[in-house]
Amino acid sequence: MQNIKTQIQNIRPELPVSMIQLPDGHSMNDMWLNYGTSGITDLLQNPVREKAIAKLEILSDYKISYKGKTGTFFVIGSLPMDLGNLRLTIQIIPAESQKRLRVKIDLFDFTSVENQCRELSEKHGFDSTLLEADLLQFTDLLEDYRESLFNAEMNPVTDQYSEKELTPQASEKAVQFLSKPKLFENIDKLLGQSGIVGEEENRILLFTLASSYKMPSPLHGLIQGSSGEGKSHLINGIAQCMPQEDVLNMTRITSKSLYHYREKELINKLILIQDFDGLDEDAQFAFREMQSAGLLNSSTVVKDPLGNSRAKVKKVEAHFASLTATTKAEVYYDNMSRSVVLGVDESLEQTLRIIKVQNQKNAGISNAEREQEAKQLLRNCMRVLKSYEVVNPYADKLMLPLEAKMLRRLNAHFQNFVSQIAILNQYQRKMDEKGRLIATEEDVRNAVEIFFSSIIIKVDELDKSTRQFFEKLKGYVRSQPNGTTHRFATREIRQELNISKTSAFKYVQTLQELEYIQAVEGSPNKGFKYVISYWDNLEKLKAKIKEDLSRQLDQLKTA
Repeated sequence: MQNIKTQIQNIRPELPVSMIQLPDGHSMNDMWLNYGTSGITDLLQNPVREKAIAKLEILSDYKISYKGKTGTFFVIGSLPMDLGNLRLTIQIIPAESQKRLRVKIDLFDFTSVENQCRELSEKHGFDSTLLEADLLQFTDLLEDYRESLFNAEMNPVTDQYSEKELTPQASEKAVQFLSKPKLFENIDKLLGQSGIVGEEENRILLFTLASSYKMPSPLHGLIQGSSGEGKSHLINGIAQCMPQEDVLNMTRITSKSLYHYREKELINKLILIQDFDGLDEDAQFAFREMQSAGLLNSSTVVKDPLGNSRAKVKKVEAHFASLTATTKAEVYYDNMSRSVVLGVDESLEQTLRIIKVQNQKNAGISNAEREQEAKQLLRNCMRVLKSYEVVNPYADKLMLPLEAKMLRRLNAHFQNFVSQIAILNQYQRKMDEKGRLIATEEDVRNAVEIFFSSIIIKVDELDKSTRQFFEKLKGYVRSQPNGTTHRFATREIRQELNISKTSAFKYVQTLQELEYIQAVEGSPNKGFKYVISYWDNLEKLKAKIKEDLSRQLDQLKTA
């Protein structure tokens, strides 16, 4: 069109030449057929206003307006989501008056539209041709809008974030970041910058677990801790660093809901469950099956085309990573075995760090822009990562401690964790002749360092929260005049360690059941006094395991 304009100006430079943009999907011929001579004249005189005509205004879910040549049209009520019909109640306010006219009409029925236009023309003085053109345009716009709603319903998570955030420049920046040495140190700095306070051990571990959601072997994290100690804050902080179009954040899952997802709706997602304690037994069973088998098959009853009831197998495929929070010290065995278990830092030092950051935010000192930049860079890093199969040449050269519980699954988690570290380093790794990434010795070392806290939790008989309490209790008892033989009551411990009655009761009960402490005097009415009966040395055990793993890592070089 620009070339034609230039040619005309070269031939007749004295003539003014203007270009007019027609409404989308229209030619000058059908503009004349639909709007007549007056419409063409109006288009030539007011081209910008003509473009604005072909637009819906969504006033609410139950009211949509459209301004046409003959008046303003309103859809009253909700749009039918059956794409085969468009039966509506339409309110029309003529351009010449403010009188309200209401009609029920099927805009897909051309005969019905013609009859309504003829009737409105005879009774209320509309131009039948222009009114029909308005209704046809209105129909096209409503149909497009309804299809967008239908697509949003069928695909509730869109690429809106990806399209907005992953520009070519952002993509290049993400690739450069992933290509730099000391990747995990840089990721950890960004996680701290993104607003995750402390939790240096947990945050990089959780980030690696979460980043596996679209990779061949997705991983699952289970975070244990007392109520109000920051479990949800931690997993939500990690989720904010993942592409938001891929995150499903759930507070609760009903027993049957997982069976009713669409077939591919849970593919390549990161699922957050804020409180695993709220899931009933059926929901936990379905969730476990999705974690292990990657699908749910359920037999249900449906109606066939003839109206007869028959059985049908409904299949829901699932490929996701998950982060779950729980306050329970001992979660159901089958759930724990499928997840990498972590415990939040409940120390006083961590509490003071959190309070400091909270106060800085309220004082307006914190930098929200830097937080958002860190989150966006990490999201874009996830978007540019590709899924690869990984081969680990050192997989048979490293043995986890035999003291660990659920060693078979722990070993599988560890090997998948090594693979995920290699995938995160994919811009710095070589590939074999089959197109698989080759894990390096550095990947194995990083995996051992980051995964070590989870190994210790599997070795330790106590969960992380109870372990932290028990170490504080041992420190307090040693500081007393009687030393290790000091007898203590629950109230005494509550006051000295500054914990709630509920937490103290739970910890004491757990330690008693596991025979770490025992009651030596008192009664149920007056209360008991306890002594520590088993003085374990976790630090010594940790040092022994670390030394053994370090020795095996040193042997990798010679291997």
